[in-house]
Amino acid sequence: MDVQAIHNLIDCAKEHEVHSRQLHSLVSQQLEQLHHTIELPEDMACETLLKFTNEYIDHVPNFLEALDKASAELKIEHFISPFLSIAEENFLAPVLQAEAETGLFDLLDKAYFAHRLIEEVNDSYLAKTGSTLIPMNMTWANLIIHAILGEEFGNELDKIVEQTVQQMMRSHEIYNDRMFKDFVNNRDTELWVNTWSQWNCLSSRMGIELKFTSAA
Repeated sequence: MDVQAIHNLIDCAKEHEVHSRQLHSLVSQQLEQLHHTIELPEDMACETLLKFTNEYIDHVPNFLEALDKASAELKIEHFISPFLSIAEENFLAPVLQAEAETGLFDLLDKAYFAHRLIEEVNDSYLAKTGSTLIPMNMTWANLIIHAILGEEFGNELDKIVEQTVQQMMRSHEIYNDRMFKDFVNNRDTELWVNTWSQWNCLSSRMGIELKFTSAA
């Protein structure tokens, strides 16, 4: 997985945003569309939400790399790697398509796809085994970005993610794989949680950013 290429693309997109302010415009327009339970500080609503979208995009390469390393340590990379490859390929699509200028505005849906893909894999794993694969909750972060992207586009991406995961689960028969069954049956839960504790800074960053209250 070429994490550095993802970092480089994000850095270039940030430079583009300085001049285009496309993401800033989108966030400003979508402030009123946020879920009613999400609170933003009245005097810094746009700035707070814009900072969150930047953090959300920044989080992608770190999150994918963390998941890649954690799955390798616990020897389930054969299960995780196909999904990481899809997320990486989709995120780097502007580079692969030789698009000259890519801004943060263009990467927001790519970031949403990556986060939602892993969330869907997590949900599928929970339904099959009764426990989460990744001990972190991405739901609130994804709900906020869904609102920013707009209901129609967000739902379209959700549908693509769900179909992708279902198709891969069927085609690879992952849950019937002997090695994967061994992992489910013999997994050391404490070890798995401890493995992810190394990356707590990533999840906590998202959690802090989700506390959109006046006190925060």
